[in-house]
Amino acid sequence: MEIENRKNARHIKLVFFAIPFLFVLTVGPLLIFDVDAGFEIIVGFAVFIALLYLGLNMLGFNYLKIKVDKKSVVVKYFGLAPINKEYKAFKIKAGEVHDYKIEPKMGGLKKMMVIFRNDRGEVYKYPAVNVNALNKKDFEELVKALGILVKINRGLT
Repeated sequence: MEIENRKNARHIKLVFFAIPFLFVLTVGPLLIFDVDAGFEIIVGFAVFIALLYLGLNMLGFNYLKIKVDKKSVVVKYFGLAPINKEYKAFKIKAGEVHDYKIEPKMGGLKKMMVIFRNDRGEVYKYPAVNVNALNKKDFEELVKALGILVKINRGLT
């Protein structure tokens, strides 16, 4: 099973590029035409846009490509926000997947996936991956595939 959120990633990327454009469109006329009327409303809107942009950055949306099969679990991801562009990946042999958790953060606004690996009796925790950008169907498929893999591995040990 392979999950890729390319379509959602495009939409999120578009929002990240549209927000600064909106900011310039609201503040630009103030600076160019020296507008006095409605100054408070426009500045308030500009502040709202800036806070919205920072809030979306804090949610940490990722482009994800996750492959779960009989041999391994491969997770490739990178941030969609202009601030966080670092590409990361990890691969775990299917027989070494011990458990996984989907942890809600920021009051449930952010879903973080953590995979645990069992190697020679020791359990290791992989870095948390933000799975907010997955649509509902892909998220359910991911949870189902990881759940099956964990059940198989617990049955073997």
